[in-house]
Amino acid sequence: MSAAPRPASTGFAEARAHASRVEFGQQVRAARTVACHATDPQDRHDLLAMLGLPNPEPTPEPPPLSQALSSYVHAVAAALGVSTDGALCEVTDTATAYLALTRRWPGLPGHDLMLTWTERHGWLVAVETDPAETPVVIASLGADLTPAPALVARFVTDALAGGATAVGSPGPVAGADRRGLAERMAAHSVG
Repeated sequence: MSAAPRPASTGFAEARAHASRVEFGQQVRAARTVACHATDPQDRHDLLAMLGLPNPEPTPEPPPLSQALSSYVHAVAAALGVSTDGALCEVTDTATAYLALTRRWPGLPGHDLMLTWTERHGWLVAVETDPAETPVVIASLGADLTPAPALVARFVTDALAGGATAVGSPGPVAGADRRGLAERMAAHSVG
């Protein structure tokens, strides 16, 4: 007994389905190649969208801001060569970080220095004062809330060498949503 011949439309549909599977496989391989060369999640998204390629893997969720901030502050401490024993981070209605510095400022030699970060002002070098007093800000890093740890270390070195001027009350810097902050901090974190 011989098998009944299949209608031509069935053979065409099967060939088309096979070609679609092959094309999708090629697109996924191309997307993986492109994704491997992306510099960050946003670059990956932009490259894939520009080429009309599917995302081969879901973009991982960034760590929570508290975890990302802690890792970022530890990376900054490592770049500065200071102990993380004097590092504190907190995420509540505002996100803040504190790093004790081992040097003193000649303008107020009896007080310790600190490096602080807030999601509103970014990095500041300040003289520690009594808790009831406003800290004396020596320098503010400026517009980027999450610069590379090496840049923060260079900023601190310059500020302590007199390369930065006192800024009084620094104004807010351009912010980002907390998810964006966590992503950018995670990109700078150590191991």
